[in-house]
Amino acid sequence: MAKAYWLLRGILNTAVEDELIKKSPCRIKNAGVERPDERPLLTVAEVFALAAAVPPRFRALVLLATFGSMRWGELAALRRHNLDLEARTVKIDASVSEMKTGELVTGRPKTDAGVRVVALAEIIVGDLGLGSWPLPGPAR
Repeated sequence: MAKAYWLLRGILNTAVEDELIKKSPCRIKNAGVERPDERPLLTVAEVFALAAAVPPRFRALVLLATFGSMRWGELAALRRHNLDLEARTVKIDASVSEMKTGELVTGRPKTDAGVRVVALAEIIVGDLGLGSWPLPGPAR
């Protein structure tokens, strides 16, 4: 409903600017503000339970997505050389995008801000040991 009001208010404000109407009837304060339901969050214990429940090759994916706040395309583009367990960091320098044709294309993140180094929580570093890291690429 908020989106419909926001759109109508925009149309009517343009009509006012174009002098097609004298003033907009859309005057309900905050009516165009969306208030989405809060997304449910997993507890740390639930995240580790999920990581234990998935096939071992996906464990790192679950942990990095959760504790590294990484996007799906960033996770899909990760390689071993991106991970520095000693420094507890992962370098994000690529992202995978799916084209309309279904083709997967790896390239730089959309913005310069997307290229970054993410600090990893110490609690997951042991779970990211290279022995359990199935992604291709040079080992560190």
